[in-house]
Amino acid sequence: MTIDLRKIFILSLVGWFSMGHAAFGEETPATQFPERFKIWGGYQYLFGLDATLRYDGSRTNFGTSIDWEDDLNGETTDSMIRAGLEWRLARNHALQFSFYTMNFDGDGSIDQNFQIDDTIFQAGARVKSELDVDLYRFLYSYSFYRSDKVELRISPGMYFAELDAKFKGSLTIKPGDLPTSSQTRTIKESQFAPLPTAGFSADYKIFPRLTGTFRADYFYVQINDIEGSMAELYIGLEYRVFDHFAIGTAFNRLWMDLDWNSGKSNGWKVDATWNGVMGYGAIYF
Repeated sequence: MTIDLRKIFILSLVGWFSMGHAAFGEETPATQFPERFKIWGGYQYLFGLDATLRYDGSRTNFGTSIDWEDDLNGETTDSMIRAGLEWRLARNHALQFSFYTMNFDGDGSIDQNFQIDDTIFQAGARVKSELDVDLYRFLYSYSFYRSDKVELRISPGMYFAELDAKFKGSLTIKPGDLPTSSQTRTIKESQFAPLPTAGFSADYKIFPRLTGTFRADYFYVQINDIEGSMAELYIGLEYRVFDHFAIGTAFNRLWMDLDWNSGKSNGWKVDATWNGVMGYGAIYF
């Protein structure tokens, strides 16, 4: 039976939102938090991608470990839209969702043979490559300490990662005693993985309209054929321009080390880090 993880993700969102409403219900006017929703979106510049990839074949166990920048002349920067929302269920309880997508291209001649899946690209061949990463983050936050200046939260939740890779290059073909010829081959690989996380965040009101935020998330998972770890660090500043509108800036760094069925038929291994800086606007209501 094939399990569609995208459907599980969508159904989980609906279920968690429904359970949150049922659990906390309607608050009395005396305890109701004045701003229940925050919707934000902005522009993120990503830099410093460092990635090593390996895609194992169905007939042989291990593919070639490939450095994205050095071996494939891959891009290490990208820019994208990043957006999210927060629903304050009650004074100390909130749900958060955010997403962004990254797209990188590579184009260069390889200096050694590369085995990707069951295909071997020969040294000297020109290989065009694409690496796309989509990240969806869904968290439940509990504020275990609140004051006029500080809010401290713990945030268990889920990251959902979708990785797509494409390689197009020439192969050297030598069938029996016939002359050697070349052939263009395209390889596409895709994976979608749920990644449970545990996190901590702190908001500190530096001035009445300026707030600093620190957040750290970490996970280690071993579920069926998926094993790996991921960590994300986020540091930001937000300035409340008007009562219901704010602007902000942030820096984040993410580490990812994941294996899907690694060393077995059609396995993946991805080890990557990157940095991002972001500017955004936020509406509160």
